[in-house]
Amino acid sequence: MLKIGKSDLTTIFYVLYIAVATLGVSYAIGFATTYDVLLLAALPLGVVIVAVFFWLPPRVQLVGWAVATGWLLSSVYLGSSDYELVALVVVMLAAIAGVVWSPWFLAAIWFLHPVWDLIPRELPDPMHDLPLACLIYDLVIALYLAWRTRKGFFDDAVAKSSARMLGSGWARTLVAIYLVIVVVVEILAVGTLTMTDAAVWASALVGVGLIALLFWLPKDAQRVYWVAFTAWMGMNFAHSGDLLEIAVFLAVVVLAVLGFTKNPYLWSVAWALHAVWYLVPREHNMQMAMLMGHWMQPVAGLIFELVIAAWLFFFARRINSEKALAAQQS
Repeated sequence: MLKIGKSDLTTIFYVLYIAVATLGVSYAIGFATTYDVLLLAALPLGVVIVAVFFWLPPRVQLVGWAVATGWLLSSVYLGSSDYELVALVVVMLAAIAGVVWSPWFLAAIWFLHPVWDLIPRELPDPMHDLPLACLIYDLVIALYLAWRTRKGFFDDAVAKSSARMLGSGWARTLVAIYLVIVVVVEILAVGTLTMTDAAVWASALVGVGLIALLFWLPKDAQRVYWVAFTAWMGMNFAHSGDLLEIAVFLAVVVLAVLGFTKNPYLWSVAWALHAVWYLVPREHNMQMAMLMGHWMQPVAGLIFELVIAAWLFFFARRINSEKALAAQQS
């Protein structure tokens, strides 16, 4: 029986807080852009973002900044040019390295992003102030992260691993890069096959292929992947902005985190439940589907996620058996 203690509730609160705060800031930027006040709001937005994360403990805050960095910086100009895909990769790698190697990577990407803001590009009329506005709040956040890092606030917050393969910052970052590549491969595979006649059959093969790409990694790396990818899966429909979609996304995020901290069987539960969610009628945005990696045909999505749920059931069983054996030996 799953027992949720005070520490688990604290973890859930932090996770939901980071998710809601990041989404809230994203909506605030969109609101300021729509009403043509982005330039005036840039400095207050930077201060607000810092204030939102300032009070969090070091490890939680470091993860929060990684999430915010990946979400806010990577999506600012996404779709305005092909070069943005390069920036997306760089931002994601810096966010990951900031958690598994050194927080200086997070500070550095916020310092470097204003250079990217100044590159001339075609933007819609409501976004004409975006480059200068980004430069302002990017620097506010960069200075804050540099100050916190310089003071040693994040010294004990960087993620470590007991696996020999993941013993150094270089190794953890390289494995993290590989995990990002796996996500990209999955998204490209789904994007290529999602509208084909063979999508329903191909979805099972994509699921098996995804599992095979992870099979050789240490369990620590696989666990990190599944907590992150389960949360990503939950976000597949949340981009619509519908409140019910966002609620489902947050519920999946909670299951993803509890699967990591309490019992990995919860990952299987999350994927099985979300597989059924695929069958709920809804409008699909093809362009967003290509970016997020979700199946446009509901049955294909159902099969893909049930394959993953089945694997995660056996993966959780193996992890729990090893923990039980280790407890007996000690």
